[in-house]
Amino acid sequence: MNSFIFTNISIYKSISDEAYLNMKELIESGRSPKPDGSEGSVITYDSEHKSFKQAMISIVFTGMWLEALMHLLIVKKYDEKKFKENDFKPYKEKLSLIGCKDQDILDRAQRFQKCRKELVHEKAHFDTGKIKNAQEEALNAHELLVGISEYFSNEIG
Repeated sequence: MNSFIFTNISIYKSISDEAYLNMKELIESGRSPKPDGSEGSVITYDSEHKSFKQAMISIVFTGMWLEALMHLLIVKKYDEKKFKENDFKPYKEKLSLIGCKDQDILDRAQRFQKCRKELVHEKAHFDTGKIKNAQEEALNAHELLVGISEYFSNEIG
C-alpha cells in the first residue's frame, strides 16, 4: 500500500536552481569589456559578495534536495530499515545503492560531498590548504542536480 508522502523536494530543487541562475547573472553583470578593446574583461569587485551568497544557497539546497531524493528512492526501492543502515554513508555509495552507474555523476557526488562539507561547515583552523571557489562548486552542484534528475527521471517524475 502506497501512502501519500509530503515532501519539499521540488521546492529545494527550485531554490537551488534560482540561486544558481542568480549567481550566473551576477557574475556576468560584474564583467565588462576592457576599455582599450583588448581581449578579456574587467571584473567589478562585488563588495557585498552577492554571487558567493547565491553560490552557497545553491550548494546548500542542492544538498538538501539530494538528501531528500536519496531518502525517497532508497525507501521506495528497499525500506526504511535499509535507508537507516545507509543514512550516513557517502553520497556515492547511496547513489550506487539505488542503481546509479554513471561514473560522472558518482564522481561529481563525491566532489560535491567533500566541498559542500568544507564550505558549509567551515573550520578555518583545519583548512585543507586548497582554495575552494564557491561559484565553481555551485556549478558542480548544479551539474550534479541536473545529471541525477535526468538519470532518475523515471523514478522522480
